[in-house]
Amino acid sequence: MSLEQYGWDADWASEYARLDRDGCEPARIQSALRGAYNLWTADGLVEAPARQKLVRDPAERPCTGDWVVLQSNPPLVEAVLSRRTRVSRKAPGEATAEQILAANLDLLLIVAGLDRDYNPRRLERYMAVAWDSGARPVILLNKADLGEDFSEQIEETRSLAGEADVLLVSAASGLGIEQVQALLEPGKTAALIGSSGVGKSALTNRLVGKELRAVGEVREADGRGRHTTVGRELIVAPAGWLLMDLPGIREVRPWNETGVAEAFEDVEEIIARCRFSDCKHDKEPGCAVREALADESLERARFNNYLKVQAELAVLDQQRAKREAIEDKKKLRKLHHANRKRSKRRT
Repeated sequence: MSLEQYGWDADWASEYARLDRDGCEPARIQSALRGAYNLWTADGLVEAPARQKLVRDPAERPCTGDWVVLQSNPPLVEAVLSRRTRVSRKAPGEATAEQILAANLDLLLIVAGLDRDYNPRRLERYMAVAWDSGARPVILLNKADLGEDFSEQIEETRSLAGEADVLLVSAASGLGIEQVQALLEPGKTAALIGSSGVGKSALTNRLVGKELRAVGEVREADGRGRHTTVGRELIVAPAGWLLMDLPGIREVRPWNETGVAEAFEDVEEIIARCRFSDCKHDKEPGCAVREALADESLERARFNNYLKVQAELAVLDQQRAKREAIEDKKKLRKLHHANRKRSKRRT
């Protein structure tokens, strides 16, 4: 069994060699569920926990797609190799933490359903997450079998996609599936991301040519689906590439400004044309944003979503600063206690 089929290459080998760990071997996390990990090794699939120091920090915690240093006997994840790409968001709820959803992806397939759940504002948030990840984003407009003319949705999606491809697909009929498959090569890794009910599980089955995922029904009342994927698992397709079907995401909140700037590049270019750098886009003279809204070259709903995301990031920055201040105080307190102990020993 060769690690190359799971994405291992010369660069990974070089980084692993620098760590120089005796009694260890490289492995890739195939799935993560309930604190345990299934890992691909040169000898097959192995189950192992991770060292506690790795799981304490959500941003450092091993996740599906990671290449790791695996202690062989007993099996134990010792360290995580530097991630080339990572899909992350602000952790759900009140916690000020980054949640890593997947690592080392080459392609991030953002799935939106062409039914009542189609939401361009949500797509903008997914694009912010995608651009921040470092993986190549592609938007899949699924459920094309539900109608004949989706030109309006396609045009709107392309207007917010930037340089990302937008593909019309149908998991039910197979439309566009070959186009998606053509984007992948043996050893490359992709993931499907989107809300519950958009058809990620059905697309997974279509793309790999097997019934691997249960497909849930969509409620008639609101067009929403239920979770059918509960874990994050990498699947090796017959063609040699790897695919991950991420569980449906209810709360899409970007973690970094970088992805937001990419996703709303047109908005930020307009803002840069305002006469005053601190323009509030209200009554200031020479406001390029108000002009763009007036002539409809900038959609009001898109601009409002941009402001909302920026407000969320501002709150997040304040929370980060507060948490860092608390951590700094803890470090100073520990240092003070250590100095006092040293002074007592000398006397």
